[in-house]
Amino acid sequence: QNRAVVAAALSLVLMITFLSGTGQPSFAGARGRSAAAIAAAAAAAADARSEQPASMRSGLEGEATASGSEESGSSGDERPIFAVIGANGKTGGLVATALAKAGVRTRALTRSGSWTPPEGSSTYLTKDVEVGQADVTDAASLAAALAGTTAVVFAAAFSRGKSLPKEVDNAGLVNTAKAVADQGVGRLIVVSSAATTRPYAPVGALLNTVGSGVLLEKLQGEREMRGILRGSGATYTVVRPGGLKMGAASGTAKLEFNQGDTFVGSVQRADVAAVCAVVATDPENRGAGKTFEMYESSTRNGLMPWYSSSKYTVAGTADCGAMLGALLEDEQVTDVPGFLPF
Repeated sequence: QNRAVVAAALSLVLMITFLSGTGQPSFAGARGRSAAAIAAAAAAAADARSEQPASMRSGLEGEATASGSEESGSSGDERPIFAVIGANGKTGGLVATALAKAGVRTRALTRSGSWTPPEGSSTYLTKDVEVGQADVTDAASLAAALAGTTAVVFAAAFSRGKSLPKEVDNAGLVNTAKAVADQGVGRLIVVSSAATTRPYAPVGALLNTVGSGVLLEKLQGEREMRGILRGSGATYTVVRPGGLKMGAASGTAKLEFNQGDTFVGSVQRADVAAVCAVVATDPENRGAGKTFEMYESSTRNGLMPWYSSSKYTVAGTADCGAMLGALLEDEQVTDVPGFLPF
């Protein structure tokens, strides 16, 4: 009982310290919009591989706006489809653009069935992105939207005043996992958040307080997702970025991956998107069965004061695939610290 009291008091002190300092940038995830069934669209995604290393393609140039149409569904394109759920969100939109820049057939899924590419996106890259409807709270719409897809990036998150974390970040992810398993999709990549397993850390306490328990809902949804996909033939990867920033990608050489949810830092959404694109398209699927945090190495801080080191960190290199390969599968990440330093 005394340990519980000490723990609660310590958590409160740490949260007050965090709030009185500079804190972290936004930890909010990308958000989707309204819907029913898919209205597939367009032709082939543009191949711009010569412009950047394959590990970091974010595709941010020019401007464009896209929407689904009946005609675009008859393109005859037989290439594998890479879908993004929550493509109208800040991170989701960048993921769709990053996939398009990687030269793969990309499907942007939103609740409204229309998609506005991120500001500054190249029209050349986004004009062939297919657009469809998918509501993570509607299992039927997900089944239709994910039919025929090879990999799915779940970048949806609750929208304050319009939905709740338990509806989107929890049940929505579970619905998506069931659709992935039922439709024979090969990979599910989940954009989550650092501190998901640390509700007592200052960042975790803050986000759960102002976000209606969002991290608790994410954690529950991710646990159920793993169980659904186990033995289904589909693999999962959970990407847990730190504080999200809206700027140009820094590149994987300036990033650090970690496992065990002990470190936090800030990271550009464009870097998160580029990493998700690599996870989705990596021929070796080196991110399969892995959960990891990502942040710019120069911004790293322990989620708790005594989280000063980790044997699960992966230093940044220009080869994102190699970084994914250096991570351990979740079952192998066992030696992590608890709440108290003793």
